[in-house]
Amino acid sequence: MIDPRVNIDDLRVFLAVAETEHVTGAAAKVHLSQPAVTRAVGRLEHQLGARLFDRPGQRVRLNAAGRLMVGHAEQIVADFEAARADLSRLLDPDAGPLRLGFLGSLGTWLVPDVIRSFRQIAPAAELVLRQGAFDLVGELLRSGEIDLLLTSPRPRLSIPISWQPLGVERLELAVPPGHHLAARRRLRLAEAADEAFVVLGEATEFRSISDRLCRRAGFTPKVVLETDEVATARALVAAGLGIAILPMPHQLNPAALPAPVITDPGAERLHGLAWITRRRLPGTARALLNWLLSLPDNALMKTPVDTVR
Repeated sequence: MIDPRVNIDDLRVFLAVAETEHVTGAAAKVHLSQPAVTRAVGRLEHQLGARLFDRPGQRVRLNAAGRLMVGHAEQIVADFEAARADLSRLLDPDAGPLRLGFLGSLGTWLVPDVIRSFRQIAPAAELVLRQGAFDLVGELLRSGEIDLLLTSPRPRLSIPISWQPLGVERLELAVPPGHHLAARRRLRLAEAADEAFVVLGEATEFRSISDRLCRRAGFTPKVVLETDEVATARALVAAGLGIAILPMPHQLNPAALPAPVITDPGAERLHGLAWITRRRLPGTARALLNWLLSLPDNALMKTPVDTVR
């Protein structure tokens, strides 16, 4: 019966002998004496219950069993090294990839800006990015698939989280070129009560904000189309299908539409960074967190001051 207690070092020695077909050459490769190499191969053959080499003269050659074992040994050694590397990253407080989650609506402006700036101070940082709707990215944080979450508003999870606000983003009303509201710099949302609206889907966190603003303004929007993508909403507004409440960074797009700022109370989103309180952050994630905390208030929002006064 095969002995399951195979030594990983014996497998490395076996692979060295299989490659060099010579005990002396294998001994030099693995930095062992020739007798130690011979003993390691002998132990492995005993544990496997099969001869792995034919030994004509001074050389050794893989037999059928040895050729079969090479592939398995290579895989076992590779898996072991990968596991050791993963554990090293886990246990080393200064290692680990940056596992960052974010709302889909932040993927066209805030996240690229953050990553671009962070890479200037950590150019070798490994990135693992996940985006999605509010509930999805919250679950990714809870389950440990991400370490940090850029989101709005603060997630509501079943375990304690830490929350660091990063800035307030004003909302605007995107309208087609030539629209009667296109020349306005700011407006009350009630002024658009009779318009057709393109809205973001109910699965987005932004939809609850826009619906609440409309209710407070005294009307239910006349919805002509729902979409989950800000870029799609912008394109449909440009086509004249309707108007849309959008995040202010919409105006930073080269193809920006006329978009007066909505002055109603609450016409804004507070963005922040969330992480699990009792879960230790890997070094790279902690470096990003510390860098973000060092920035001035609202530095990431790119909100023109004169449009929100």
